[in-house]
Amino acid sequence: MRVKINPLINIIGTEELIILPITRKEDFLLALNFYEDTLGGRLARFILVLDKYREINYEETIIKGDKGVVEAEGVEEDFKKLSNLIKIEKYLRSNRLPLFINIEILKDADVNERGVRGFINYISKYGKIDIERIKDKIELIIE
Repeated sequence: MRVKINPLINIIGTEELIILPITRKEDFLLALNFYEDTLGGRLARFILVLDKYREINYEETIIKGDKGVVEAEGVEEDFKKLSNLIKIEKYLRSNRLPLFINIEILKDADVNERGVRGFINYISKYGKIDIERIKDKIELIIE
């Protein structure tokens, strides 16, 4: 996946979500999140996290941060790769990815957040994902 990051990011809000880290490139971490797009939904989406202090390990992590949007190429192809490794019913078909900056790692999740509920919905139906199955399976190029 090739991601273009502009020097100035327009912050469109703050969000809390549960992520599964996939790969790291410099200060950026590509992760998987499941978002409750509809009641009971579990829409898979890639997210990018600015993790300049490398606080996030390769494990299920709850984060909260300021959200912007960046352009990406190869999203659909990478979801096809991932769907061969884990069960993905549907995914966000967009060349725009959420980018989270100024992150805070949380111990407990707010179950009212859609980025948390979608993850819970996924786990309830398919069980936990073994991160080793998806770790470093997608190449991340930052421009």
